[in-house]
Amino acid sequence: MTSNYTKSCYNVKRWSGPTLLPIWPLHSTECYNIGEIDRCRVHVVLRDNARNMVKALNDANLASLPCMAHALQLAVNEGLLSQRSITDVVKTGRKIVGHFKHSPQAYSRFHDIQQQLGQPRKCLQKDVITRWNRTFYMLESLIEQRRALGAFATEHDLPATLTTHQWGLIENVLTLLAPFEELTREISLSTATAADVIPAINVLKRLLEERADTDVGVGTTKATLSEAVQRRFSDVEKEPLYTLATVLDPMLVQ
Repeated sequence: MTSNYTKSCYNVKRWSGPTLLPIWPLHSTECYNIGEIDRCRVHVVLRDNARNMVKALNDANLASLPCMAHALQLAVNEGLLSQRSITDVVKTGRKIVGHFKHSPQAYSRFHDIQQQLGQPRKCLQKDVITRWNRTFYMLESLIEQRRALGAFATEHDLPATLTTHQWGLIENVLTLLAPFEELTREISLSTATAADVIPAINVLKRLLEERADTDVGVGTTKATLSEAVQRRFSDVEKEPLYTLATVLDPMLVQ
């Protein structure tokens, strides 16, 4: 986002230049438009958690709320990076997926093996560092294709392989992160509202406090996730906009 300064007016236009741009201070007494939207019609702005974004909107006297998906991304990253055994599994998964992504011949043989095993022809999912759920989908695709990968490894070399213990670790990580993946999808829908935040965070906190048989090998990650969620969403119930949205949501009124 950038702004064109003309006397006391600011017009925000589409920018195709560098990513890092100066943000001019805005004041409530000044006139500016955000695209075709008059300032008087702006009730709340959704932003990421960067301090410069918080400051810019505070200077503009515009109410704002942080992007929940971005906060979840940061919390999950903390959890995944807190345990060496899990980061090692993710790195190994990336090597395996990368091998097929860079070798059409390997993928062709892999698809033949899938067909021989009576499985549908599917590609492995590649993760994206900036989107934690893509890592989830990568691990999920590895589990789904475990038999086919094992058969492929008996005939061809792979840059890395997963041990039996690591396969079990992936299953437990997927179980732990499944509620985060579901929530990320739901809040990314066009129908998602601020009323979803307080109930969703309370459910996440409760799930992370419960003990489960699938906690084996992922205890450190689960504890870090719980702490990160508590810290990053500690003020949601104190935010009037969240509270008001929750109270007025007809879906939550009994």
